[in-house]
Amino acid sequence: MIGAAFAVVLNLIFARLGVWLSTVYTLPPPVLASMLVLGTALMLLVLAGYRWLARRSRRAPLLNSLLLVVLAPLIVGGDTLALSQRYLAFGDGYTIWMDVVVGAAIFALPVLAFELLRSRGLNC
Repeated sequence: MIGAAFAVVLNLIFARLGVWLSTVYTLPPPVLASMLVLGTALMLLVLAGYRWLARRSRRAPLLNSLLLVVLAPLIVGGDTLALSQRYLAFGDGYTIWMDVVVGAAIFALPVLAFELLRSRGLNC
């Protein structure tokens, strides 16, 4: 949930600042809520997969890092397509590469939180 909450907060802040501009923000609240549910489900799926992998391999952090490397070109491609179709716009000097960093942070945050709790001896 922490990754999805982080994404929501970033959307609220960046949309209000005019950094992220999207036709998504004009959708009715029920549609926006369903997108939040889907985003949360995706984050939970990523975390569940990581937890499964962490129980079976000491290389889970490395494999998760590889997932983030694979994610970067997907974000670049998705942003490029969305920008060309005018579905998405960036303001105030925000770039696709900045969005790659934000996307990686959103996906990494739940795993980092899990590892932090696990290193403190909390059974997650």
